[in-house]
Amino acid sequence: MRLMVLTASAALLLTGGLYAQAGAPALPKCMEDAPPINVDVTDVSIVKVLPFFGAGCGVEVRVEGVEGTAALEPVPHIQFQQTKIGEIFRFILPAYGLKYSVLNDRTIIVTKR
Repeated sequence: MRLMVLTASAALLLTGGLYAQAGAPALPKCMEDAPPINVDVTDVSIVKVLPFFGAGCGVEVRVEGVEGTAALEPVPHIQFQQTKIGEIFRFILPAYGLKYSVLNDRTIIVTKR
């Protein structure tokens, strides 16, 4: 069981690292410069959590066309401690087969990769 958790964690980290190296678009400045946050939610889908990451600085995060992805399924527990919003985006989205594009400094669109 422990090996399975370690393998899954390594796969998620590798996927996130490859996505970040592939030139993920820069998030709006207010999200990039935001101080680290704590996130601790239970029994919620990723698509319901994403809009809250931009809400603090007036950025609308729209999730479109993600049918058929794991991002719609409830996750038992999502927790980040003292993590920047940009890091959360670059970690969570690739792990769930999603990508984002920045329309302007107030709108981000999240779609299936």
